[in-house]
Amino acid sequence: MPVVDCTQTASCDVRAAPACVVRRYNPDTPAIHADPLDVSIVLVNWNACEMTTAAVRSIGERTRGVSFEIIVIDNASTEGPSAHQLPRRFPSLTFIPNARNLGFGAASNQGMARARGRYVLLLNTDTIQTEDAIGAAVGYMDGHADVGGLGIRHRNDDAERSPQPSAFGFPRPWAELAVLVGLRRRSPARPAVDECDVDWLCGSFLMIRRECLDAVGVFDERFFVYDEDIDWCRRAWRAGWKMRFWPGTSMIHLGSAAQPFITDKTFMHCRSHLSYIRKHHSWLPATLYYLVMVGRLTIAAAWQTLRWMTGRAPFADVRERSLRQWQFARLRPSRSGV
Repeated sequence: MPVVDCTQTASCDVRAAPACVVRRYNPDTPAIHADPLDVSIVLVNWNACEMTTAAVRSIGERTRGVSFEIIVIDNASTEGPSAHQLPRRFPSLTFIPNARNLGFGAASNQGMARARGRYVLLLNTDTIQTEDAIGAAVGYMDGHADVGGLGIRHRNDDAERSPQPSAFGFPRPWAELAVLVGLRRRSPARPAVDECDVDWLCGSFLMIRRECLDAVGVFDERFFVYDEDIDWCRRAWRAGWKMRFWPGTSMIHLGSAAQPFITDKTFMHCRSHLSYIRKHHSWLPATLYYLVMVGRLTIAAAWQTLRWMTGRAPFADVRERSLRQWQFARLRPSRSGV
């Protein structure tokens, strides 16, 4: 596999050596090579072999009318069934095992480096295709050449298949600081209803046009996990590409597939968000965000210590809050929360 330098945010060509290609994906037969290829589907697995199996199987059952390949990157899974069962279950997919957890952004970059489709679809492993969303999205992108990234309607796995937010406005650091210090309330995210251009799309389903990917580059690997999709969409907008939410098709997004295996999700999210603010805004909001978060985390650790001293909390909670405060205050990388 060719090596792609993804440590910088500058553009790079992610086209690489051919991977397996299927016109119709059959999990029980070898790949059938086809050219041209419509879409490369990239999934990053971490301790979710069974969930990834369900995601891949649903792709094969629902996707029609387009040629596609499936690329699965395993980030050194250690829990549950071995991820090496995936290529045995689905001989047609391309499987990339990592010796250590590189993070979601870096692993996604590995998949994009192998992708050879006209479009690249970044798809979470905690998704289930309930209709031909992938084929429909390719058709939509073919008809809208100015759209660089496409997101679709996400639904919860409940009886009503209720809508789930998947398209958002860019973070506003000053508004976020006002919420953190109690000067205003946080506005809840609401699912988009109509077709529209948005600031950023959730990476759980992000279909990217090849020309856009070549112009913008891949994920910035400084984001181990979280905010890498926001950063990429912001760079795409600056390069002149539209990010479009299209409610014409949908899928189920279960959410939080890796959460049971993450030591401190709160730290990882806050640390990545600080990196985002430092990269895209001035030093002042980044510094204030850092100071406010250190203060809040310090208060949380002190409060948990007091609860432990009065017998109302286990010492494990004190250790968790104290470690979170220590790591954030010392600007430990977000991968420290794994």
